[in-house]
Amino acid sequence: MIKHLPFRIFVYSIFISLVFACKNDAKIVQNEYEIASDTINFQWQKLKQGGFTINHGTILIPVKLEGIDKTFKMQLDLGIDHNVIYGDTLNAITSAYPALQNNIQHREGYDVFYNQIHFGNQQPIAQDSLMVQKNFGKSENLKDFDIIGTLGANEIKNKILLIDFKSQQLVITEKLEDWEANSFSYTPLRFKNNQLYLDLIANGSKNAVVYNTHASLFPFATIDADLFKSITEENHTEIKNLKSWGEDISFTGSNITTKIRIADVNLPINNKKAFFTKAEKVSKTLKSENLKAVIGSDLFMNNTIVIDLVNNRFGIK
Repeated sequence: MIKHLPFRIFVYSIFISLVFACKNDAKIVQNEYEIASDTINFQWQKLKQGGFTINHGTILIPVKLEGIDKTFKMQLDLGIDHNVIYGDTLNAITSAYPALQNNIQHREGYDVFYNQIHFGNQQPIAQDSLMVQKNFGKSENLKDFDIIGTLGANEIKNKILLIDFKSQQLVITEKLEDWEANSFSYTPLRFKNNQLYLDLIANGSKNAVVYNTHASLFPFATIDADLFKSITEENHTEIKNLKSWGEDISFTGSNITTKIRIADVNLPINNKKAFFTKAEKVSKTLKSENLKAVIGSDLFMNNTIVIDLVNNRFGIK
């Protein structure tokens, strides 16, 4: 079992860990990687939490460590600030390649592993240092695992991340060609505390939401009762009870029936559900930033999006 990081350095850790963080029964949805000059092919990691299956759990990106003839995978999670390698996994790697022990530097309270890592398309990652998260990951024989850590927000700061969900490809670049940039519809984007803040239009009104690239149990989860009622079937609801941070939290869910959009692009709502909770801790953390909802990647499965941290905008087509 791959365990995920126990820390998050943003103010919404309580809600995000409940709605997004999933730890059990990891399964990779297989597809073949194709190497292109500017694109990175990714896979989805299927996850489960509390009896719920999340088909589009975590984006897995192929990477190569210098000195090792094997393609590994790292999760994409912009909710953490630095790239991370799992400590138990690193122990397995250095057991097979003892010379890499020299790449580990011990700091006060933590370790750092230095290695020039490349994506599957041979593009180097932004930093050659990975924080070691101790007591995480797998420690079996090197040939028996491939997920080694997490790529954080440092990979896209002052850059542009384009994700084509249909093709399962992404691009990290400093500039889009004009013809490509002009093909998207944009809304302003704020990147704060390693979180993506943007506006979603529902029932004609603008609503501030936070989008997380990590695993999403619900495609749309809100603390605003009026927003929930305005976009769902009021007479057809279901209850989901989850436990987080020692607290039982109840979510009421229903099919989304009213068009919702980002910028000028309507999002697909067929078979999509929105969920509402009035849990005190959840409401307090989101209200502190005047946010009404959290959205996940499952809303964008028919779209291509642009997270543009050069021009502070979110694009979609």
